[in-house]
Amino acid sequence: MTSPSHDIGAELLRRLPDETIADLRRTELLKAARPKRFGGFALDLDQVMAIIAELGRGCGSTGWVFGVYCDHYITLGMFPAAMQEDVRAKQPDALISTGLAPGGTIQRTAGGYRLSGRWSYSSGCTHADWAFVHTPLPAADGAAPPDSLYVFVPRADFHIIDIWEVMGLCGTGSNDLDINDAFIPSHCTLRVSDANEGTGPGITYNDAALYRLPRAATVPYCLGAPILGIAQAMYDDFVDNMRPRASRGFPLAEQQTIQLRVAEAAAEIDAARLLLQRDCKESMRAIRERGKLTMEERARNRRDMGYCVKLCGQASERMFAVTGGAGIYLNTDMQRLYRDASL
Repeated sequence: MTSPSHDIGAELLRRLPDETIADLRRTELLKAARPKRFGGFALDLDQVMAIIAELGRGCGSTGWVFGVYCDHYITLGMFPAAMQEDVRAKQPDALISTGLAPGGTIQRTAGGYRLSGRWSYSSGCTHADWAFVHTPLPAADGAAPPDSLYVFVPRADFHIIDIWEVMGLCGTGSNDLDINDAFIPSHCTLRVSDANEGTGPGITYNDAALYRLPRAATVPYCLGAPILGIAQAMYDDFVDNMRPRASRGFPLAEQQTIQLRVAEAAAEIDAARLLLQRDCKESMRAIRERGKLTMEERARNRRDMGYCVKLCGQASERMFAVTGGAGIYLNTDMQRLYRDASL
């Protein structure tokens, strides 16, 4: 688990420190969701989520960026084999930032596409070797309604616009990306509809169940798991700091109103963790046993993704409210965790 000192350093830099990235490589955590062909572990989704949450417990920004990198390793495993080989040939442990809000323009040309545009919230872009962006296809190129594409763009073809001055998750470095008329080979694209069905061409190249998951119904858990770790860190910090405190000579830890709030927060965090683990494990089992998720399972997962975040948000609000004036100082972990959870 990363430490609060990493969180402070990331907040000041507005990106992850180089030392944090080096630690993630040294400990081989970045191999968690990477295809085995890249020297990765291709762990099950529930195992990946547990790592993301634990990193988020030590540093919310590290958990978030690591979750983004895992999300993109999983999606890379759905891309054509030629795209995956491009990444492996250049750097097997490449880091991939994000730009998933649909944007930009893409036009067909000989051998591929020309891509231009600006994408926001590119978490982890400072250390990224590739960017993974989402762009609508021109109407003539897709079915009705038109499809859209996930596109891999090498570092040489995107410019980082440094705008990440925010109140929480400050260390994610989620700046904007600008791409100007970059040539994108056809094999560097994947139809979003294929990714969301778990039917991308990469499934014949990577046989792990992780890369056959329907993306929209499972992979976004990578971006929900960090707040689970942040909420757990708030709980840990609250309990540790509340034990010695007193008001008018009475220990605060013995006040029933405070005990009730802490119990409610703990139950919400546990419930969120159990929902996440259940959904991820059952999704992996469904892929292995019958090759797909039912529409009911997909809907349940999407529901639970949102509800897990809501539960953790409620828990963080409860704990910050009952912390009182002790939580407002900028040299405390509690206020930083609260700001991270609020995003």
